[in-house]
Amino acid sequence: MITANPDVNQLLKNALWGQKGNFLDVPTDCPQRDERMGWTGDAQIFARTASYNMYTPAFYKKFMHDLRLEQKALNGSVPFVVPQIKPEGDAGFVTGSGAAAWSDAATVIPWVLYEQYGDRSLLKEHYPTMKDWVDYIVREDTKSGDKRLWTSGFQFGDWLALDGDNPHSPMGGTDTALVASVYYYHSASLLARAAEVLGNTHDALAYTQLALEVKQAIQNEYLTTTGRLAVTTQTAYILFHYFDLYPEPFKERMTKDFYDKVISSGVHLQTGFVGTPYFAEALSKNGMNELAYGLLLNEDYPSWLFAVKMGATTIWERWNSILPDGKISGTDMNSLNHYAYGSIVEWLYRCVLGIQADSSQPGYKHFFLAPQPSAQLGKAEGYYQSVSGRIESAWEILADGQLDFAFRVPFGTIATITLPDLTLEEAQKTEWLQSAVALEDSAKVTVKAGEYRVTYMPTRNYCPEVTTEMSYRELLEYTPARKVIFEQLPMMRNNDVALQYLDKPMENFKDLPIVSNFVSEQVLEQMNASFA
Repeated sequence: MITANPDVNQLLKNALWGQKGNFLDVPTDCPQRDERMGWTGDAQIFARTASYNMYTPAFYKKFMHDLRLEQKALNGSVPFVVPQIKPEGDAGFVTGSGAAAWSDAATVIPWVLYEQYGDRSLLKEHYPTMKDWVDYIVREDTKSGDKRLWTSGFQFGDWLALDGDNPHSPMGGTDTALVASVYYYHSASLLARAAEVLGNTHDALAYTQLALEVKQAIQNEYLTTTGRLAVTTQTAYILFHYFDLYPEPFKERMTKDFYDKVISSGVHLQTGFVGTPYFAEALSKNGMNELAYGLLLNEDYPSWLFAVKMGATTIWERWNSILPDGKISGTDMNSLNHYAYGSIVEWLYRCVLGIQADSSQPGYKHFFLAPQPSAQLGKAEGYYQSVSGRIESAWEILADGQLDFAFRVPFGTIATITLPDLTLEEAQKTEWLQSAVALEDSAKVTVKAGEYRVTYMPTRNYCPEVTTEMSYRELLEYTPARKVIFEQLPMMRNNDVALQYLDKPMENFKDLPIVSNFVSEQVLEQMNASFA
C-alpha cells in the first residue's frame, strides 16, 4: 500500500517489519530482549493486520495448536503466554491465564482466519477451543452472581493506555470489568457465528442468546436511561461504537459524546492495547472519518507518526518509548519492536482502501470495496493478495476537487463497491455503474471480475478553503489547521473554555469571553496566512 504521505508509507513498512521480526515459530512481542514470548493479547489484536500483510493460516494454525494444548490443562482457560512458561519468581504476570483480550485469542484468531481465507475445516478444528473458552467465561460469570458480566479475576484492561490514575502504572483508566464484559460479548458472538457456519444449530441459538444477554447487561450497567456512558474514557466510547453496543435510540447522543471526547483531547489518542486497534475504525464507521485521519496523521506525542518522525523502523511498545530528545524513556517494559500498535494497518486496508471481507462468503469470494477518502491524505493505492486473487483499490482527490477511483476485482469473485458522495444520476453516466443503487450519501453497485474506474465531482467539497471563518470544530477536524492552531496558540490545546465554542467561527473568538485574551485580530491574520 502506498499513500501521498511518506510518513504513513514508513508506518506501513514499520508494521510489516515488526511482524517479520516477531512472527518466528510463535508471535513474540519483542525479539530484541529476554521477553521473547507468545503473548496472546498481541496475537489477537494484530491478527487481521497480519493477514493483510502475509499469508498466515499455517503460522496461526500452529500457534492455535499450542494454545489448545495449554487450554486443555487449564479447564478451558487460556494463558497470557503460549506456550506457557514459568520463570523463577514470577507472581502470575507471565504464568497467569484467563484475562479478556489476551485469552480471547481463542475466539478472535479462528474467526479472522475464517473470514480472510474461508477454510471451514480450520474453523471446525478450532471450534472446541472457541467453545471451551466461552464456557470458561460463563463459569466465571456464574461464580460472581450470573450477572452476564465478567467481573472476576485479574484483568489487563486497556493495557498501557495514557488515561490511568497513576502515570507510572501500565493500567489504563477504563473500567476493567467493562473491557472484560465487552470481550465476553464479542467471544460469545463469534462462537455463535462459528456454530452457525458449522451447522451446529443448538450451539448457534444458545450462544446467540448468551451474547444478547451480555449485551443487555452491559447496557444496563454502563448506560444511563438517557444514553450517557458511565465510563467516559476514549476506550469506553470506542468499544460501544466498534461493537455496536449502543441502543439505536441513543446512537446520535452517544456518537456526539464520542466526537466531543476525541475533540477535547486535541484529536489525540489516550488509548492502550484494547482501545487503539479499534479506534480509527470506530470513528470511520460512525461518520467521523476525518477524525480517524486526524489520529493517523498527528506527528507529535502520542501518535503513530511521532515514532516515525523519531526514526523508528518498527513499532514501539509505548507511545513514548523514545523521548523527543532522543533518550529512551525507560528500561522497564519498553520495547522498540512490539507490533501490537501496528494494528492501525487494518484500518488502512479496511477503511482507507476499503477492502473488507464478507463473512457470509469468506475467503473473498464476495467482498466489499468501500474506500473513505480524505483530503488530509490526498491519495492512496494498494492491493491485497487474497486467496481468491489480487484485489486492488486506489483513490485520489484531484486538483479540481473530483474523486478518482480505480478497482480490480479478481477472476471468479464478486465485489460490492460503495462510492461516497455520489448521486445515482451522476453514477449512471458511467457504464459499469448503470445498475447502481442510491444510499443516503453514496452509490452502491455489485460487479463481477474486471477492472473499473470512475471520476466524478462529489456532492460535498473534499477540499474546502481553510480560513478562520470556519467553525472551531471544523478547524480541529482538519490536521493541518489543528497543527497551526496549536503551534500558534498552544494554550488552546485541551482548553475547556474554547471547547464551549466549537460551533462558533474562529473569527468570532476575538470577541468572546476569556478566549479573546489571546485570540486577537493579528493572531487570526497570521493563522489565515499559515492556512493558505
